[in-house]
Amino acid sequence: MKSILFYLPTVGSHAQVQRGMAGVNPQNYQNMLRQLTRQAQAADELGYWGLSFTEHHFHTEGFEVSNNPIMLGLYLGMQTRHIRVGQMANVLPLHNPLRLAEDLAMLDHMTRGRAFVGIARGFQKRWADIMGQVYGVGGTLSDAGERDRRNRALFEEHWEIIKKAWTTETFTHSGEQWTIPVPDLEFPYEAVRRYGRGLDENGVIREVGIAPKPYQRPHPPVFQPFSFSEDTFRFCAREGVVPILMNTDDQIVARLMDIYREEAEAAGHGTLRRGERVGVMKDVLVSRDSGEAHHWASRGGGFIFENWFGPMGFTEALRATGETGPIGSDYKTLVDRGLEWVGTPDDINRMIEKLVERHDPEYLLQCQYSGLIPHDVQLRSLELWATEIAPNWL
Repeated sequence: MKSILFYLPTVGSHAQVQRGMAGVNPQNYQNMLRQLTRQAQAADELGYWGLSFTEHHFHTEGFEVSNNPIMLGLYLGMQTRHIRVGQMANVLPLHNPLRLAEDLAMLDHMTRGRAFVGIARGFQKRWADIMGQVYGVGGTLSDAGERDRRNRALFEEHWEIIKKAWTTETFTHSGEQWTIPVPDLEFPYEAVRRYGRGLDENGVIREVGIAPKPYQRPHPPVFQPFSFSEDTFRFCAREGVVPILMNTDDQIVARLMDIYREEAEAAGHGTLRRGERVGVMKDVLVSRDSGEAHHWASRGGGFIFENWFGPMGFTEALRATGETGPIGSDYKTLVDRGLEWVGTPDDINRMIEKLVERHDPEYLLQCQYSGLIPHDVQLRSLELWATEIAPNWL
């Protein structure tokens, strides 16, 4: 099982966040960069597969201050040697797909093939509705309404453009949102015809291409985190994308994994074992003392979930098959439902044993709450995982 650290970097400590507006304090941000650097270097030395960051904007509260995961990944990629760097994820409907394709190709080159890519549809309306207005799209909670349909359509069109940009020297595209190139685009320069491609005999551009192409061929590995719908799993299976499953109910997890395998095989991706090319997400914190681990985790993921994710609807990821009614977002509920992998190495080895026996996912996305959880506690957790847990599940 490949371990990917997923940072939702908080700018400020637990106490500083509670005082308010921690995100705008420049010293808090410098402390975050310093701690992330040390943790990334430790993870690199300890053999973690990858390191990733979310994308969110306007977080003056201090939560998830990661408005450009590509840039943050490059910053840490330049200070590490082996660990892969990626995003979980770029919110695809809200990006210019050509620019994003270029930026990700550059990241892949600058890290010499250590980049991986995350794509997502976006759910936080505060920033998605503001920054998506140019595309007529905003955040969605996957409710199958008109807003959701528009978001999904743009997500899939942007993904199609990015794939073309990465995998073909020059290309065209005609879709609901984009026409590439625009009609009758005159660019009558002989250098294009002589040294490039895409110019017709009348001096009109008929195709375009990006440069550079990705370092990895045909492109870096692609993930779609926080996946829980059948439509998303079918899309990922067809496209060769790795979904990161966000659900704690074994029956739902099994169903989605079976859908992925069946759809991937139908799309010609070969015969997959159950769990292959699928990941699951957990909050992870390891300590020699279980009580200490839960103390800090309750101030990290527990604090964030109760005050941030829970009110935004993420409690649906905790719902069991057939269950109705409200679900709590308190830390005890997270533990009882299985989102928290918190405790001693022995505790977590037993949790992994059950997961592997039932589902055997290829990837584990480990949520990390830097800032809220003290730096030394997180460093020790990384070491305990790498030395006393990971070797049992390679």
